[in-house]
Amino acid sequence: CHPSDMAARVYRITVEGELGDQMQSAFPGLVLTRDHGTSIFTGEVADQAALQAILRRLTDFGLSLLETKVIPDAPDATPDPGDRATTPTTEVR
Repeated sequence: CHPSDMAARVYRITVEGELGDQMQSAFPGLVLTRDHGTSIFTGEVADQAALQAILRRLTDFGLSLLETKVIPDAPDATPDPGDRATTPTTEVR
């Protein structure tokens, strides 16, 4: 699989500390929430290059990354082709 062929995926990126609302504008397209001493950015990321750009920006702000996770069942996420055996399909006639 070539990296440019990857479909957008929804990610949840967790960093240490509860960030202020002003950080939301630094990460367009991601939603910022806070939970017990952490901040969570959630949203669709176009490809690996876009994910790397987000991670670099977090580093540039001096934020400590705790977790980066794909949300496989998010409505915007594209199913993995390997999941076809378990994904029901509907034939259109």
